[in-house]
Amino acid sequence: NVLQNILNITYFCKALNLHKITFFYLILAIMIFSCSSDSKLELVKPARLEVGDTIAFCAPSGFLDSSRMSLAKKRLIEKGFHIVYDDSLFRNWGYLAGKDIIRANELMTYFEDKSIKAIFPGTGGYGATRILSLLDYNIINDNPKIFIGFSDITALHIAFNGLSKLVTFHTPNPMYGLGSDKGLEPISELYFWSLLMNSEDDYEIPFDIYGDSLKVKTLVEGVSSGILVGGNLSLICSAMGSMYEISTDNSILFIEDVGESPYRVDRYLQELKLAGKFDGVKGVVIGRFSRRRSEAPDKPTDFTMEEVFKQYFSKSEFPVIYNFPSGHGAKNISLPLGILAEINTDNQVFRLLESPVRN
Repeated sequence: NVLQNILNITYFCKALNLHKITFFYLILAIMIFSCSSDSKLELVKPARLEVGDTIAFCAPSGFLDSSRMSLAKKRLIEKGFHIVYDDSLFRNWGYLAGKDIIRANELMTYFEDKSIKAIFPGTGGYGATRILSLLDYNIINDNPKIFIGFSDITALHIAFNGLSKLVTFHTPNPMYGLGSDKGLEPISELYFWSLLMNSEDDYEIPFDIYGDSLKVKTLVEGVSSGILVGGNLSLICSAMGSMYEISTDNSILFIEDVGESPYRVDRYLQELKLAGKFDGVKGVVIGRFSRRRSEAPDKPTDFTMEEVFKQYFSKSEFPVIYNFPSGHGAKNISLPLGILAEINTDNQVFRLLESPVRN
């Protein structure tokens, strides 16, 4: 960026026949501006969650189910946390949890509130992309908090990782997990609390964590590390071409989705490929993908979901794993986004190379 700006300003000065001193100061100014804008924010990790901390419920996407959220609140209080939320939490506007500015302001209020340690969006659904332009990413960087969720919340994860440099957490949402009749699935619960409350560097997920029937598959062998980014595939694609689009250079790219046919997944992957988003990745983690139940079955000649993934990744020079236990469904193991992680198909394990939280 700096070099391109210097070339542009050189051409400008020659065209206008400006004095050499003027040229010098213009070059100096553009270098200072470019360097400062590129390095304005540094990666920030939130403090780990501790018993007694305050967690805020919010609704940045779809509207919430009050009974499920009440059950989630009850379970969190039993674990020793304080829960706060606005009186308007259960509002709705069409299929959204209120108008865009209300949802954005609610989120920013909790980031600015020094008493709040973690922010738990109630659910995904739809609506997070509508508030991206209404958020203050510098304030979020200055006030790092644990921020969780998945599905539609992916839009916020990507924006916070990229523009606020905040490490966030792809986890079950309160409404489906903590707020389910049986609560979080046992292994998912273990990893959820371990990720948010443990600052040690020992978080790893064996490929056979759910046994052979649900074992993680290897599409391309190898050992590689990179910054873990991603989330819901359709949400990743929804921000393409904007200032909020995902950065995949030197990354381990994680993708998952629900209710999608192979041809639609093919379309999403082709969009990312055409945009060069696979060029700089160091590895790919493919989570759970499921079909829409009401949809007509595949024709005998159609590709399966796995065949689509093989078409895109089987010749990759980086490791690729499939059927990873994260995404839509009860078996949804939490992942931190924005920190260094490793795929190791030799040892059949995915692990973090640094803690996502600080003491």
